[in-house]
Amino acid sequence: MNRFTSMLLLTLCLLVPPVVAPAGQPHEDRPRVALQISDHDAIRQTMVLSVANNLANHYGAENVDIEIVAFGPGLTMLRTDSRFTDRISTLATEQGVRFSYCQITVDATEARERQPMRLVPEATSTASGAVRIIDLVNQGYVQIAP
Repeated sequence: MNRFTSMLLLTLCLLVPPVVAPAGQPHEDRPRVALQISDHDAIRQTMVLSVANNLANHYGAENVDIEIVAFGPGLTMLRTDSRFTDRISTLATEQGVRFSYCQITVDATEARERQPMRLVPEATSTASGAVRIIDLVNQGYVQIAP
């Protein structure tokens, strides 16, 4: 690149005002994270909850959108008899973490166990966990599956 072109580009950069989000609208750089848990392993379930907590602490709960999507064997994390119920409640109420679960997994589990699943009240149903992950990614979320 010759000297004239370099100077022209530098001048244009200095003259163009920076893009700023209007007041009251979300900033486009706000991190959005979809955490996947599809594993029954307690270590993995602990890890996904820790990642959510670490992200909320790092960015500030009001500056990051976090949703944990549970499906398949990972749904055990959201059962009312899970060892994680207190931690889930704290993450939801204090850190704003959202929890969703796969209704396909619930239906299959209830048919197999022949009784209704009891899930934590912080979790909401989604038709399919995998589809929910895809939808979140299409909305600009980053998928993490620790």
